[in-house]
Amino acid sequence: MDLSMIQAVLSGIAAFTAVHFLIPLLIKISYHFNLYDKPDVNRKLHTRYISPLGGVAIFISLFIGFSLSGYPDQFPGFAYFSSALVLLFFTGLKDDIMEISTYKKLSIEIFSAMLIVFGCGAVIFEFGGIFGLNAVPLYISVPLTLFTVVVVMNAFNLIDGVDGLAGGIGFIASLFFAVGFYLSGEIHFFYLSMIVAITLGSFLIHNFQPAKIFMGDTGSLVVGFVFAFLSVRFIGLNQVAGDINFFVNSVPVLPIAFLSVPLYDTFTVVLKRLFRGDSPFTPGRDHVHHQLLNMGFSPKHTTLYLYGVTLLISTVAIAISALNINIVLAAIIFSMTVLMPTNGSKRRILQFTGLINIEKHFRSDSDYQSPSLGEKERSIKEKENSMVG
Repeated sequence: MDLSMIQAVLSGIAAFTAVHFLIPLLIKISYHFNLYDKPDVNRKLHTRYISPLGGVAIFISLFIGFSLSGYPDQFPGFAYFSSALVLLFFTGLKDDIMEISTYKKLSIEIFSAMLIVFGCGAVIFEFGGIFGLNAVPLYISVPLTLFTVVVVMNAFNLIDGVDGLAGGIGFIASLFFAVGFYLSGEIHFFYLSMIVAITLGSFLIHNFQPAKIFMGDTGSLVVGFVFAFLSVRFIGLNQVAGDINFFVNSVPVLPIAFLSVPLYDTFTVVLKRLFRGDSPFTPGRDHVHHQLLNMGFSPKHTTLYLYGVTLLISTVAIAISALNINIVLAAIIFSMTVLMPTNGSKRRILQFTGLINIEKHFRSDSDYQSPSLGEKERSIKEKENSMVG
């Protein structure tokens, strides 16, 4: 094992250890300064006061791990990437502590996306034949890249609604990204993906059901931004000679598979809210994980099921990546539609065919009230009274 490999391994250990030791400290700080994610009977699932500062540990560990790895020197535009991460870190931290308006946050997200587009050269130039499209001009590729980065960031933020869900899906996705970058010879992006996986793996020890800490907007913005950047870079791998033996020309659609759960959730939630005449930014209980909970899944089983969906769709997409890119994209979309809730559409079809009885097997999708709501309210009130006392 040469010195560079030893350095890389030690940096991974440093990232894992940093999260593990920072989180207990952040929990103590939250209780000392009364910084909690407080229970909300209408939207939130937890009944305890939980620290939302896990993203601080994630951000610090990502920086420590990757900076010590020896690979930042090979990272084009690392200074711009780092600047965007720092900006998003403080934006998320402010939102976790005192909230920030949606439009201010969106403006900062767009500016952060511009930093990697113009500073790192991270731009989607090539579609690889999706719907017959190949290379696109700069005036299309730049706004498309900005849109992609903002969507992926917010998709990861929106899926953070059940203990361990965002962290676990991020852990799985980062491993798939790492495999792709390694096979393509993009070792600096491979190691960035691995540092994300190591950091989230350590975070999950404290965040899986029952969570001791949440990643908050600080963590979801930072991790979502990293995934957005990795997605844009991954899409460009079809221009790298090394990857042609492994993924052929399907790389532009593989990030959709790796991030299938947050992307599907965001797409369906936005559609439903627009059809209802609501703003897409309006909070609600219409996410994929809420629908699974409403169908009778426990929070733990919801999380594990969506882990399985991510693994299955990603594996299938890679397995058929030698096929035409439009066939691969169709398979990904079909798998997402079959494996994840569709607001009761599949159940209505099955009921029409006589295969199931909706009332017997599932609660209605319109019923977002937990059967233990009264117990939850009592638990919250008891906790609030104890805090006051």
